[in-house]
Amino acid sequence: MSAQERPLRADAERNRQAIVCAAGGVFAREGLAVTLEHVAEFAGVGVGTIYRRFPTIDDLAAAVLETKMTTYADRTEQAAEQAASEPWEAFRDFVLFMLEQQATDLAFSEMVVYPRAATELFRSQIGRAFQASVQLIDTVKAAGAIRDDFDHSDLYLLLNANAGVIRMAGRAAPQASSRLGQYLLQAFRHPDDDPLSPPPASWARAVRPRPAVPKPRRP
Repeated sequence: MSAQERPLRADAERNRQAIVCAAGGVFAREGLAVTLEHVAEFAGVGVGTIYRRFPTIDDLAAAVLETKMTTYADRTEQAAEQAASEPWEAFRDFVLFMLEQQATDLAFSEMVVYPRAATELFRSQIGRAFQASVQLIDTVKAAGAIRDDFDHSDLYLLLNANAGVIRMAGRAAPQASSRLGQYLLQAFRHPDDDPLSPPPASWARAVRPRPAVPKPRRP
């Protein structure tokens, strides 16, 4: 490597980090329905620079959200394990964790509310979280820690309700989201005399991530 190449490589890495950092802020505030040009403006780099490194929004989202989606799946598996010894605490803390992550990052919220729209990279993490959440709910219900008529798809109900709250609450989203969670946790824990109507069958299908379709091999 020549002396002239080193500063160019350093500049390129700084540009990449600036793009990823700026995109993280834009995605958290505005969600994924933004353009690369918009992100480039916040990053302070030329449009050509961002397109060379991230040809699509999906490519950029993969770089920004990969760690967060992995953490989400890890946290769900931890909750499922904790439920064996502390069923209510595991369920409560997991619900509050999900709501907090939604309230502070609209891009994350969109990924978990619309898992079928997730990129191939995230489908494995969302699928891992889904399987762990099924185990979590089964364990918590078996322990009698939540009402008998709680359905796994009620987590999807919770995520959708919270998504609406945070979209309307603006800067107060974290506080509003926390209050919603506290209300619903009480409802989930204590059964009422009146039975609930059954959950929509379409929701059970909607919350399941589509399996990644392998790309055909080139001859």
